[in-house]
Amino acid sequence: MQTSAVTYKIERYTIDQLESKIKTYGKTMSKKKSKKIRKEQAQELSSAEPEHPELAAEKTAAIASYIKDPDYRLRCKAAIDILMAKLKMINAELSGQKKRTVISQITNRIKSAESIYAKLLKKGLEPDFETARKNLKDLIGIRVVCPFEDELYQVAESLEMQKDIEIVRIKDYIKNPKKNGYKSLHLIVKTPIFLKEGKKMITVEVQLRTIAMDFWASLEHKLRYKKSIPEDQSKYLAEEMMDCAQISSALDERMQKVRDVIMQAEEKEEEKSSGVEPLMLRGLTERIRQKNL
Repeated sequence: MQTSAVTYKIERYTIDQLESKIKTYGKTMSKKKSKKIRKEQAQELSSAEPEHPELAAEKTAAIASYIKDPDYRLRCKAAIDILMAKLKMINAELSGQKKRTVISQITNRIKSAESIYAKLLKKGLEPDFETARKNLKDLIGIRVVCPFEDELYQVAESLEMQKDIEIVRIKDYIKNPKKNGYKSLHLIVKTPIFLKEGKKMITVEVQLRTIAMDFWASLEHKLRYKKSIPEDQSKYLAEEMMDCAQISSALDERMQKVRDVIMQAEEKEEEKSSGVEPLMLRGLTERIRQKNL
């Protein structure tokens, strides 16, 4: 019977090194523990019974009072105007290069008090505006819709190149769709606005979708909040929406392939015509030269 030898590497540490490693380990375990606790608390809150209607209405009204504040809305509008102007310029440049419209639609919104309240509860956070200001990155939103998937990344790249825009985070739900089938490219950005007290950076979420992605997401959002759907049908509807998401994704892919075939045909036609014209001119020049001789 053969036995295999196992060699153990014994590392020697000084007292200071051991203390440092123990502290690092302690911090790591503390972070993991606190993260686990926060996750459990969020699950408890999200699975708990909704707040009493009167309390919910009171808290929503308190959030709404901040949303309606003229100073807050002025700052939101300033950030939206700056980003909208940049996106329109990006569209003009890309559309000029491609000789067709790249951005089909640009819309914007300031998140409503009802949406803020619901999202904070879902995250297991206290539903008040100060908590929303600290934790939610989509209080201001801009949605960009393009015909084709690859153009979403081109628009995002052009936005990243803007020197005064800070990209905070990128969430690529196109390459990594959500469990329900949702696809979109999300950019969390900071844009400067200029007030009398000086420059201030405002956080905005920019969502980039194809027409098919936007169609699916808009319907899914409306259906998700329908209270009249029986529970026994919710699983069936979730499966149907997932199938629709896959069909939508396949449509995007096929339409992009169709566009590529058309573009290749147009390029060949341009090459052909640009090659014939100089040949005709050379022939005409040669005939004139011989006639003059």
